[in-house]
Amino acid sequence: MKEKDRNLIYRFCELSGTYLLIALIFMMPISVIFRQILMRGEYFPVVLDLFSAALLFITLIKLTQGVMRFKQKLLLILLLIGISLIFLSALNSLNQSFSFQGKPSRYEGFTTWCCYFTLLLSSLSLCEEKHRRWVLYAMLGAGLINGIYTIIQYFEIMPRLTYYSELYREVKLVPGLCGNANFLAANMVMLSGIGAAGFIMAQNWRQELFFLGSLMFSITIVLMTKAMGGLLGLCVVFLLMITVMLKEWKQRPHWRMDSGQLTILGTAAILLVLLIMLVTNHPLTQRFIQQLQDGLGPLLGETISEKSGSGRYLVWKNALNFIPQTWLLGSGPDTFGLLYHSVYPLNNAQYYDKAHNEYLEVLLTMGLPMLLCLLSIYGTCLKNILQHFISKQATWVSAACLFAVCGYLVQAFFGISYMLSAHLLWILLGLGAGQQLNESKMRNYAD
Repeated sequence: MKEKDRNLIYRFCELSGTYLLIALIFMMPISVIFRQILMRGEYFPVVLDLFSAALLFITLIKLTQGVMRFKQKLLLILLLIGISLIFLSALNSLNQSFSFQGKPSRYEGFTTWCCYFTLLLSSLSLCEEKHRRWVLYAMLGAGLINGIYTIIQYFEIMPRLTYYSELYREVKLVPGLCGNANFLAANMVMLSGIGAAGFIMAQNWRQELFFLGSLMFSITIVLMTKAMGGLLGLCVVFLLMITVMLKEWKQRPHWRMDSGQLTILGTAAILLVLLIMLVTNHPLTQRFIQQLQDGLGPLLGETISEKSGSGRYLVWKNALNFIPQTWLLGSGPDTFGLLYHSVYPLNNAQYYDKAHNEYLEVLLTMGLPMLLCLLSIYGTCLKNILQHFISKQATWVSAACLFAVCGYLVQAFFGISYMLSAHLLWILLGLGAGQQLNESKMRNYAD
């Protein structure tokens, strides 16, 4: 193939992949708003399938036409192993329809996991830094739409457009466009990581103001959700932000504070916010104290109740009993509810179709080998991001992916994987790992 033709193929695939990822990111809020207007249907699962198929096609063109190749194939091997294990788990499932197509309203079956892995590969294949930045800006833009919608919900400005369940309305838990307060919190934790990284890496005061505004906006939405997992994710983002800020501070001549002053100021600001929340008896403070009491209770010999940790602790305790029978292949993707309630009956009409811990969910529904494979994928991508920090000066993209991914993975201990927020995680994993790209003609990739 002539060099000119190869360059044309590369430009087509690079731009097409970038625009498709951006379009997919904005299709999330658009599809949910469309569903809210019509009051029926689920559109984003179909959108995710179609866009993922197109992205996979473009990635395969890059691979087959020699405009992209993997220098080392560890990540690709892990993805192939992972998809094989999920397929075997689906074949061995308690309900093959749920496991392949996804349970209605959850949609995290085999096909969705194929989409997640495709998003990782597609975002990894973006070779140019500016295109990765475009994708991050798209996330902030879609997050702005989601956040505005959440604020409208919170103050009940447009009840018809922003309908949500009466249960959520009673306790003032706003789900935003994600349909669940925990999903919304996971989404906004990732966006707070992008904003925090942008603030640190900003080259001028305009960028600093923009990213600071984005960060504060995301934090506000997380606080509105009252989600404990989201709060813990924010804490991780703040810790990483302070750590990297201390490293980068001396390289910002337009800032006059030294690292010691910054640390004091940042710590004082966080303590002030916590003090205000405590004095005003903020619902999140009450929720945190209750969760702490529930968590310490079993250690002190107290009985785990149905309401402890919003039911999480009881579910976790009971779910552990299934490990001996599910450790190899699990019960099948998206079948936790069938597994759990085959032994434990419904209590007060409460149906637990998720483990409320993503890692426990994978262990029980897809088995220990898949959990280890998933953790290896996360670890490989994070290693690549950290290597970029060590080998050269960190960029906004690498810092954003590090902050956002770590924040998400911590909140996942208390959360539920769902496509309306999880699709961002897999894109960020690919963007971060792709920072180790060699932007030469052959576009070499390292894992």
